[in-house]
Amino acid sequence: MTSAQIRQSFLDFFREKKHTIVPSSSLLPDAPNLLFTNAGMNQFVPIFLGQQKPSWKPPRVADTQKCIRAGGKHNDLEDVGLDTYHLTFFEMLGNWSFGDYFKKEAIEWAWELIVERWRLPAQRLYASVYKPGPDERASSIRKRTIIGRGYFRTPILIRKFTSLPPAKPIISG
Repeated sequence: MTSAQIRQSFLDFFREKKHTIVPSSSLLPDAPNLLFTNAGMNQFVPIFLGQQKPSWKPPRVADTQKCIRAGGKHNDLEDVGLDTYHLTFFEMLGNWSFGDYFKKEAIEWAWELIVERWRLPAQRLYASVYKPGPDERASSIRKRTIIGRGYFRTPILIRKFTSLPPAKPIISG
């Protein structure tokens, strides 16, 4: 698939899941603490902070956000050009729920999109769990949804993205 086909397939998939498709916000955000838009969530920060209510019905959206990272927490300038992971201009595909659904649907839909629609080999995927506690819902959902299908021996804890073997996509929920 080309990048344009991946982008369109992603947006079509989430449109089918009743998401409103919103345009990429400006690369120059209306935020005093950001020089550039550096993440797909930037345009939704006022909603996450409770300063605005989502206007979409149901309150879920999907987008493809153009981003620039040139400093700060995600400063990868010294790594640009050394591999295929460190870029300063890139696009993030995002699906967002503002109280409408949570981990269960997010994990199930990630699996459906990546394995069933895009046909990435399930045995090449890793499920990530960030410091799960004994009551962590995502861990049990992940086990039923992904590991329960027989594609994974056990979930692994990934401390840094760089610890992954090369060419291993991640499902993170």
